[in-house]
Amino acid sequence: MSKRVRGRQELVAKEFEGVDLGDPRRSRRAKAVAERLAESPDASLPVAMVDRAMLEGLYRHLSNAEVSFEALIEPHVRKCVGRVAEASTVYAIHDTTECTFGGASRREGLGPLNTKNQGFLAHVTLAVSADGSRMPLGLLGVERLVRKELKHSSQKSDRELLSDLNRESLRWLRGVAAAEDKVRSPRRLIHVADREGDMYGLLAQLVGASQRFIIRSAQPRTVLQEPKSARSLHDVLRETPTSFTVEAQLSPRHHRGPPSRHPAREGRTATLSFAATTVRLRRPKVHGPGLPPELTINAVHVFELSPPAGQPPVEWILLTSEPIASRAEIEQTVDGYRTRWTIEEYFKAVKTGCAYESRQLESFGALENLLAYTLVVAYALLVMRALSRTEQRWPAETVLTDTEIAVLQRLDKPKLPPGASLREALLAIAALGGHLKNNGDPGWQVLSRGWQRLRDYEAGFKLAKALADL
Repeated sequence: MSKRVRGRQELVAKEFEGVDLGDPRRSRRAKAVAERLAESPDASLPVAMVDRAMLEGLYRHLSNAEVSFEALIEPHVRKCVGRVAEASTVYAIHDTTECTFGGASRREGLGPLNTKNQGFLAHVTLAVSADGSRMPLGLLGVERLVRKELKHSSQKSDRELLSDLNRESLRWLRGVAAAEDKVRSPRRLIHVADREGDMYGLLAQLVGASQRFIIRSAQPRTVLQEPKSARSLHDVLRETPTSFTVEAQLSPRHHRGPPSRHPAREGRTATLSFAATTVRLRRPKVHGPGLPPELTINAVHVFELSPPAGQPPVEWILLTSEPIASRAEIEQTVDGYRTRWTIEEYFKAVKTGCAYESRQLESFGALENLLAYTLVVAYALLVMRALSRTEQRWPAETVLTDTEIAVLQRLDKPKLPPGASLREALLAIAALGGHLKNNGDPGWQVLSRGWQRLRDYEAGFKLAKALADL
């Protein structure tokens, strides 16, 4: 935080500085819309826009053919690239989320996501600081994809699907290439992806370009061994000597997604073993000779020893370019993958914190333009959460206005002491949103509620001061 940013609204407004929509009036409206949406992220559009005139202006703005997603998001991406340039190493986290819109009527330009809902995919590359703070730095790319048919309706074989130059999975390769092209600093980015990113083609692209990565393995890969033998990656790693073990607290998890991938579990203390080795992955038979016949990659295996009866063990296989010679290096790789959870929180901020999927716009074009605003507001929510967890003792004035600080200092509970740090101030705001100290660090949702209550108190504070001055 090298520059002073006063609250969520100003942070969002700064991300839209330099937006160019081809007309000064459209560009000014873009900044005004961004500030209004940042004021009340989860409010309905009529409530967020305050009055009918501004609401009608928003609808015209979002549906204007001269307004595009690329133009709206470009200033933020440019600023993100600048923040990446100031860091020595950055995680580029890649993931896809479905933007789902219900309703009986079809919306222009949307495609099927399942048998009931329509929408589109957003493939996002989120830059996150690799210095341990997990500070979000912004977006390096967003690709939107609209399906013409349901994903599993094709009758093509695996080999035919892989030869399709328009297949959805290529978004992962494009996302990596686009991020590297924007940053233009070799080996500054460490690309991080969950199991969906475990594709031989993507691994070949990363290894061939000497790019850095941490990808969780999902495919039944084959490891080449001497003399001319081959074994499964899973078996090789399970027989690799343990480097060290740690006790870790596992949080409870409700069932989500396919049971085999995300089984429900109770919270528990687990003993995790860590092992690492270098392997030669054989090219899967389904791929043609266009890809290298083998790839040399480091692999890290995390495995739970003696899980409770009836509970599957925690197990991660991470494929990586990062060194694995020491305990510290292995722990760094695992922590790098754990940083991937930041993008899950980001998607929650988009869908819940900003209520994006509840928007009643009737066309893909309007929804796409609104997404550009929503993504930046969600970034601001995530930044505020990260700042509330920082150990650096920045002054509260780094983010809060003088009036906001004055209001917090006059409240009975929580009461902000003079000279409070930024973390103390943001924890006080979280308390306004219902956060309890015993619950650990606050999330972005409780912070968002706290900001809204602070805004209400601030309005009353200003009104009382104005009346006193009469």
